[in-house]
Amino acid sequence: MQLTLEENERAAYAQGNTALADAFSRIIDLEQERLLLRQCIRDAADLIDQEKTDDHTQWHAGAAKLLDSDA
Repeated sequence: MQLTLEENERAAYAQGNTALADAFSRIIDLEQERLLLRQCIRDAADLIDQEKTDDHTQWHAGAAKLLDSDA
């Protein structure tokens, strides 16, 4: 059975391995930041008219590729 990041963090603290627990904590923080940034891209896509210019169309294509590449 695979543990979640949070469970691994708690286990590391329980074992007294604070360096490993801190690493898991940082990974958790980065995952939350990744999710927040993905949401910002989605929100921006709603605000940018992709039909307006070629730059807008290219931005939308890049954003769609980014969002599709990392679920």
